[in-house]
Amino acid sequence: MSNEVTEIINTLCAKLGVAADILVPEMARCYIARLAFLTLVETIFVIIVAIVSARIMKRILSVTDADWYDWSDKLIMIFFVELIPGMLLTFLLVSALSGAADLIGWIASPTASAVREIMGMLSQGG
Repeated sequence: MSNEVTEIINTLCAKLGVAADILVPEMARCYIARLAFLTLVETIFVIIVAIVSARIMKRILSVTDADWYDWSDKLIMIFFVELIPGMLLTFLLVSALSGAADLIGWIASPTASAVREIMGMLSQGG
């Protein structure tokens, strides 16, 4: 298996006109930068959505009971106003954690991550 992977990488490098010992560090730098940026952006979005959601919730709860028809209106408003940001927060948090896990993998072992990425591309036909 190892010889097949090495042969595939060498063939790929020959077609690209790049030395094999340059390909892995370049891939590692590229993926580390990309994953760091995406994880940072997703983390910023999580913070923004959490702040906006908390402010909306505070505003809804600060409205006096006399302004509402009954408590069911307030509960329905809280449910729908918080449902969408809650789902968005969950998605962004999972995405940010996934990106962080990939980033740690690329930092810990760039060669293994590069080989895994190349093998994934080859298995997908890309």
